[in-house]
Amino acid sequence: MDILRKEDVERMIKEGVSLKDIDLTFAELDGIDFSGVDLSGASLTGAEIRNANFEGANLEGAFIADADLSGCNFRNANLSRAVLQRVHLRNANFENANMFKVQLMVCDASGANFKGADMRQSRLEKTRFRRAIMDKAIITHSNLRATDFQEASFIGTNISFSDLRKAQLQRAWFENIKAEEVLLYGKAPWIEGSKAKLDLDQIKAPNWDD
Repeated sequence: MDILRKEDVERMIKEGVSLKDIDLTFAELDGIDFSGVDLSGASLTGAEIRNANFEGANLEGAFIADADLSGCNFRNANLSRAVLQRVHLRNANFENANMFKVQLMVCDASGANFKGADMRQSRLEKTRFRRAIMDKAIITHSNLRATDFQEASFIGTNISFSDLRKAQLQRAWFENIKAEEVLLYGKAPWIEGSKAKLDLDQIKAPNWDD
């Protein structure tokens, strides 16, 4: 299998070559500028693309596994229906990104910024969002089971109709959130020490007092 080099990919971008469905498996593309590029359906398995710029890029339906995208800028990008498994996303920026039906499973998004992201009907199981910014994100009708939201910020966030059972919310900050019919375990350690401006009667699961 021929692995694309960074200079080859940059040349393709410069020449306007379509990168739709491109195979970037094991590519080393740290710092590359993919802003506004159509990468829909791309495969980035095993890729190292740290601190790259994906602002406004189209990653709809992309498949990304065992890759390192730490520090990348996905502001205003389209990641709808993308699948990310075991991906490093530490300190990445997903502000106002379209993440409708995205799957982030067993990823590390510690310190990442999801402010204003559309994450409706997403799957975020077993992903680490420690100290992440989830402010004003829409995470409704989503599966957030066993996620780690310790010290994360939820200001103006909508998590209605989502499943947060076994989610770790210690020291998380909740303020002015929407949380209609959320499933959440309410006993320690799930919300221990959280700075929660939160109506617990609004979010507690039917088995809260079991």
